[in-house]
Amino acid sequence: MKKPNCSLQTLSKQLKKYVFQIVCTGGCFMATSSGMPLFYQKPQVLHFDAHKDMGVVSSTDYSFAANATAIPLSVSEFMPVIRHYPIVFIDAEGAVPIAITGIKQGQNLMVGADGAWEKNTYIPAYIRRYPFILVQAPDDKDRRILAFETTSGRVKPLSEAPEATPLFKADGQPSEAIQPMMQLCELYHQHRAHDADFLQAVMAADILVSRHADFEFPDKSHYRLDGFQVVDPERYRALPVKTIREWNKNGWTDAIALHLASAQNWGLLLERNHQRPTVN
Repeated sequence: MKKPNCSLQTLSKQLKKYVFQIVCTGGCFMATSSGMPLFYQKPQVLHFDAHKDMGVVSSTDYSFAANATAIPLSVSEFMPVIRHYPIVFIDAEGAVPIAITGIKQGQNLMVGADGAWEKNTYIPAYIRRYPFILVQAPDDKDRRILAFETTSGRVKPLSEAPEATPLFKADGQPSEAIQPMMQLCELYHQHRAHDADFLQAVMAADILVSRHADFEFPDKSHYRLDGFQVVDPERYRALPVKTIREWNKNGWTDAIALHLASAQNWGLLLERNHQRPTVN
């Protein structure tokens, strides 16, 4: 019997929008691809004049990610991610590391029916920064500006949401609520930029191979998740000693080891799926 199939190739096309440079254009911004980054539909740059009377509502509702089978990662996140998710790569204008969060199309096993993220599991930075995102200033490619997703329902007029924390202080400076998000977004941007050399080296070494994951459910039905790549252990071990030494010096061998070890988490995903029969 033919297995139902979920391909991450569709996701890779969506994540290309996330990888592409985002450029601020006046009050809003657009990606240089035809669409927006994952989870973002109508972002808007924060301006004091336009948003001085608005605030951000604290929320632990992650429903916006309920249909995400995978989440983009920075390599710096491999250590906490290894406890909960398989780490794989997809081809989105180069190798992009992602955490697998579901085994079926449109399924995130970490988000419950109430929108809560699974307790005691790591929440990727790409998720934690939402609804904010950094964009490139139109007049300075080295300067980044904070923007927010207008459809998120988390940034509202203070007159409508008195519980919200103001976005700005009276003097126009970012409030205490925004400063941590600015720092998180900036740190995530820096980590992704730092990843570039490692990911380019992995691609150049030709150690990534296409793989798929097959699952059998209690009712004997089967499902296949494909469209992703992993490091081939044999190709990795066959790399020249000089290359391994260089990678070890750069800390890249640690990243490879964490990626390979994360394969044990496919079983955890299947177990989570078994515990949520209504998702099947």
